[in-house]
Amino acid sequence: MKVPSSFIPWLPALALIAVTGCARWEKRGFDLLSATNEQSVSPTTQHTSNKKRVVLDVEFVNLSASPSPSVSEDQTTPSLWQWVDETSIDPSLRREMIRNGIRVGFVNNEEAFRDQLDNNEIERDLVETFLAEASIATDLAHGSKKMPMRLGRRYELPLRQPLEGSHVAMIREDENLIGRTLKNAQYVLALTGARAETPEQIQLKIHPEIQHGEMIQKWVSSDTALRIDSRRESWQISALNLDLLVKEGDLIVIAPTQPLHGLAKHMFSGTGSDNQREQLVLLIRVDQIPTPIEKL
Repeated sequence: MKVPSSFIPWLPALALIAVTGCARWEKRGFDLLSATNEQSVSPTTQHTSNKKRVVLDVEFVNLSASPSPSVSEDQTTPSLWQWVDETSIDPSLRREMIRNGIRVGFVNNEEAFRDQLDNNEIERDLVETFLAEASIATDLAHGSKKMPMRLGRRYELPLRQPLEGSHVAMIREDENLIGRTLKNAQYVLALTGARAETPEQIQLKIHPEIQHGEMIQKWVSSDTALRIDSRRESWQISALNLDLLVKEGDLIVIAPTQPLHGLAKHMFSGTGSDNQREQLVLLIRVDQIPTPIEKL
């Protein structure tokens, strides 16, 4: 089509308007797409998703493995247990735990327990804290995290870094002492949640194990797909399996006995950023249990 000569002078202005209009439309489209993406990963959406799951608050507290002689007896780690109820643990299981240097219970006076724990916790400067959280300068787990869990699904909680090379692990079962030589051993707690008889409670299973050896790939089938699962061999310490009935707000403490002995010497003890021996106190709070309506 032939453009009239009288219309030609207006062509540059019309082209500028067209380009500007397209740029504005593209920018509006980009802004809309960005807003949609931000909304899809917003904290509100994530919180709504988490409301359908069990949520645990996990905290690793590092204490000195050798209290100073100047610290009085009532300020050492054993005094923490005066605010912990251990009677909810089966007596025979509790004896097995103590034989292996481990104590477990529910905190019944959190304010007093926290005060004592804060007095015993190792003070770190900013650099030491960064290195510990990056798992560079300390053997033991450090810091805290929130753990959303699906009922029936297994979750792992490493307590420390792997022990390089050959490691001899010793476990007491009844009056027997069982030992194994393991390669690159790592002490882990396997956690699984299951429904209880009442909706406000769950069965929290805490199973200690020692993972070792090289990574092995296996095919694992499910109802919907076939996938590759990569994991190491594990020595499951079934004699120390915990099966706890918990509700929202419960605070579980797992820590070594004093003095350190047995399995806890490696499971809950290691070298800190200053090359001094440290021990680990593990706190697990049941932050959230979904109601039957939220589970739908």
